[in-house]
Amino acid sequence: MSSDRFRRSVIAIALFAVASVTLSAGSLLGRQSSPDQTAPIAPAQRPLPPSAGHLSRSPLHFALPRSEYVCAGGARIVILIETKAARLTLNDHIYNMKQLETASGTKYAEGPVVWSSTGDEGFLEDASDPSHPKKLAGDCHLEGSYPLASSTSSSVRGTVRYGKSPAVPPDAVLIVQLRDLNRDADDSAAVLAEQRIPMAGRKSPVSFAVDFDPAKIPAKVPFAVFASITGHGKLLFVLLSPVIIADISARAPLQLALSRATSNKGKTPPSPEAPPHL
Repeated sequence: MSSDRFRRSVIAIALFAVASVTLSAGSLLGRQSSPDQTAPIAPAQRPLPPSAGHLSRSPLHFALPRSEYVCAGGARIVILIETKAARLTLNDHIYNMKQLETASGTKYAEGPVVWSSTGDEGFLEDASDPSHPKKLAGDCHLEGSYPLASSTSSSVRGTVRYGKSPAVPPDAVLIVQLRDLNRDADDSAAVLAEQRIPMAGRKSPVSFAVDFDPAKIPAKVPFAVFASITGHGKLLFVLLSPVIIADISARAPLQLALSRATSNKGKTPPSPEAPPHL
């Protein structure tokens, strides 16, 4: 009896030892295969939403033609050109403008506010009162542009003087023309290029820039610059001696001095489209 009890005790101890080893191994394997019990997994990082004050910058915004002007008094104008439209910024004020039809130069407008430019010069004015337009930015000169301005165009530049402080009517217009001297004065084809500048609110001298395409002007043709100021259907001032240009590629600025036109009662004044060919 005593030997049987001894054997049963040994077997029970052995079974208990085997069970303990099995449980210990299972517990160890369980801990190794459960990484969530050791260190928590960092949640997947998600892109943060843009802040409310962030402005989206589209590549198209930077692809638009851009011109920057410096104006009198240090004012700065930046213009982004779209199809028949422009976004003009004067300092911190933005104007969304539409292109206007014009005989010469370029014009964009938002209501009564009009941007006018010819060549590398321009001005911004508020014509709410047509008889007394308010100059918002004057004597603006192109400082830079993107893309770079095309070199296929050129211009005849200069200033026009017409007295110290002459009074001109509100509808007065300065007309500067580049003409072909081989043609008759009344031949419309003689006018190769022209600029018309409204004189309301302007003072002498007035800057001009008559743009032209050299490729469209015949070589070895005598040219001359004509200028006049008309108003109320009358010729007010005229350049008595047109300036002959021997070399159309010359870029030296011209200085034109207009004389007051003599009154011819009962006679029709010369047409603004064709200043007198003297």
